[in-house]
Amino acid sequence: MSGALFLVSIGPGDLSYLTLAAQHHLQAAEVVIGYKLYADLIRPLLAGHQDVVLSPMGEEVERARTAIEMARQGRRVALISSGDVGVYAMAAPVFELLRSQNWQGNDPPVVVTPGVSAFQAVAARVGAAIGHDFCAISLSDLLTPWPIIERRIAAAAWGDFVIAFYNPRSKERSWQIGSAMEILRRFRPPSTPVAVARNITRHDERVQVTTLEALDVETVDMFSLVLVGNSQSFTVAGHVVTPRGYAAARLDKFAPQGIVESPNAANMTTAGVRLLYPITLTQLAGAVVVVCGGGKVGERKVRGLLDAATAEGASPRIRLISPTATETLQRWAAEGRINWEVRPYAPGDLVGAQLVFAATSERAVNAAIAQEAAAVGALCNVADAPEEGDFHVPAVLRTEDALIAVSTGGADPRRAAASRDQIGRLLVQARNHREETK
Repeated sequence: MSGALFLVSIGPGDLSYLTLAAQHHLQAAEVVIGYKLYADLIRPLLAGHQDVVLSPMGEEVERARTAIEMARQGRRVALISSGDVGVYAMAAPVFELLRSQNWQGNDPPVVVTPGVSAFQAVAARVGAAIGHDFCAISLSDLLTPWPIIERRIAAAAWGDFVIAFYNPRSKERSWQIGSAMEILRRFRPPSTPVAVARNITRHDERVQVTTLEALDVETVDMFSLVLVGNSQSFTVAGHVVTPRGYAAARLDKFAPQGIVESPNAANMTTAGVRLLYPITLTQLAGAVVVVCGGGKVGERKVRGLLDAATAEGASPRIRLISPTATETLQRWAAEGRINWEVRPYAPGDLVGAQLVFAATSERAVNAAIAQEAAAVGALCNVADAPEEGDFHVPAVLRTEDALIAVSTGGADPRRAAASRDQIGRLLVQARNHREETK
């Protein structure tokens, strides 16, 4: 019989979770290769004539190499992994090696059998935790730098995904799970359900349902999986449920009602203006700018950005997020000058943005935008509450050789515009006077 390599998923541990296909490939194999702990789980299914090749944790590449070589020697090889062999397991190292060897798909033939992943088993044990969008993130930074992991956690948190954390904690990596929870606490209520499962489906299984606020990371180890619900998840009789939809989300909640820029001019005193530090942005080319709100205020923000792009030759990427827009904004969108997403703002919209303008008609929505902008490290302008943002947009006068900005710190935009216009008139008069006296 010709050789073949079978990548076999053995499930989370209990043999009752092993698929029939996986059992068939295991029992038909001449050689079974795997980490000792996983091999011990399936020994009741193996026969005495089968060779079992064990290797320690951390030697995944060598394990894959051995499996490929033995299959090429004409043997039927089963390379095993717990859970699903394609999820943080042996399938990826095998195919990476095959790619480096210019594998053409048949020497050896490779068959991948899916399996029940640990996060699926945990979700089933606690009820319906992954009833809506979810993702899995490994907290091990042995192969992936922590800044990348941290960015993925933040993106999943902003996107309101249910998150399954693999490899959450070990003796050498004790702090990552705490950092991950701190990121989640910025965006989810303290009551968010959290399931912590250790050795799921095995004889010493331990499952605890707690909350984001009450989670004790000291109870988590390398054999644990941590499953965190989204903003809509709830508990009932010790079970975790994530609804399939967002029942509270209604577009009419965000209907435009008109917005007043900085309604309380008293918020910006003379001393407050003195504390402002004006700067000029010089690298708008390629910058991601998000404008939330499609009314007149949002139009003014976009116009200023487009004017800067025209004047400086830069081209920021402007995303307008609003269920409605003025005719001018619609025209700019049709011309391809901005990207209009016809919907209300939602958490996660600011990921990757450098500049943010909160100009919706809802005070609470603008406040939420400012909060998310701070979390993602984007500079934010809040039209109706300048003190919540990072910068104000001055009234700008552009001439051939000068850029003049006038600001009241957001307290009185009309006065700033009037002062700008007066300066403009004075400059014109001065220029005309110089021309007349030549």
